[in-house]
Amino acid sequence: RARRTVSAVAVPVGLVLSLAVTWSSTYAAFSASTGNADNSWQTGSVVLGDSDSGAALFTSASDSALKPGSTRSRCIRIDYTGDLAADIRMYVGTPTSGATTLDPYLVMSVERGADVTSTTPVAADCSTGFTPTASPTFLYNTQQANASLADASRTLTHLKTTHPDYLNGVVVSENTAQNTYLTLRISYAVKDDNGAQNTQSSATFTWEARNR
Repeated sequence: RARRTVSAVAVPVGLVLSLAVTWSSTYAAFSASTGNADNSWQTGSVVLGDSDSGAALFTSASDSALKPGSTRSRCIRIDYTGDLAADIRMYVGTPTSGATTLDPYLVMSVERGADVTSTTPVAADCSTGFTPTASPTFLYNTQQANASLADASRTLTHLKTTHPDYLNGVVVSENTAQNTYLTLRISYAVKDDNGAQNTQSSATFTWEARNR
């Protein structure tokens, strides 16, 4: 008799538990969701190159035994191919273990010429590829270094001192668009000063682009 009592109670309890599970499962089936797939991000680029592959524009081998009045111009194409608008500046420093004794006797000038295309060859000796703008655009000095009206105080010393980094650099081009090919002519002239005897200098020219 005791076994029958336990059994009779167990059946109703089992039914109650079964119903509870069924009710709970049915309730959990209601749901909703929304979303959007395939999100992605990519940064733009700032890319700067030049036509001389990083080679020196001026060397002692070609510019040795200078004397008062010695002058030379060198040209370069600066290629901006980044897809973000950027400001390009030029700055000048002395390389490690570089010489500076000729710096105060070298009058310098930096001139921007007409823009060209990616296939325009710009000769380092300025024989081809560089064309002055309609009104000459001097970024440093007021005239070409060897001109009689050039500002003689714009020496290599002054250039290095006033334009030593990007923040203080010579502004070459602002808000530069992708695929812009700039041309520059850099010139020097040795002052007629006896103090320039047996001196030498070295410099690193750097062009840097930063997006806006």
